[in-house]
Amino acid sequence: MGAFVEKVEEADLLFHAGIPLWLVRTSGDCPNPRVDKLATVIREDHSQRVKLHTGYLLNCADNEPSNDVIYIGLANKTERYSAMARYVQIQFQIPTLFGRSE
Repeated sequence: MGAFVEKVEEADLLFHAGIPLWLVRTSGDCPNPRVDKLATVIREDHSQRVKLHTGYLLNCADNEPSNDVIYIGLANKTERYSAMARYVQIQFQIPTLFGRSE
């Protein structure tokens, strides 16, 4: 898990939330970058899998069935935790055998 961000403010929020991030800058922001080593780009094959250097095949295809989207937004918002709590509560609801009790 991680995020690519272009704004320093967003990078700051994600950093303090403990989320890995890559701050993407334009070449104008850093005219003389230091490149230690060029990395090879890894791409998925026709079956949407990536073979890692360890030999492990990483499946990049969409989940079937797809995962539910619980929350969209910044990590430091209280709405995130409310959405997570609602989702977990729904997952653990036990249906009654005789219908609703009032």
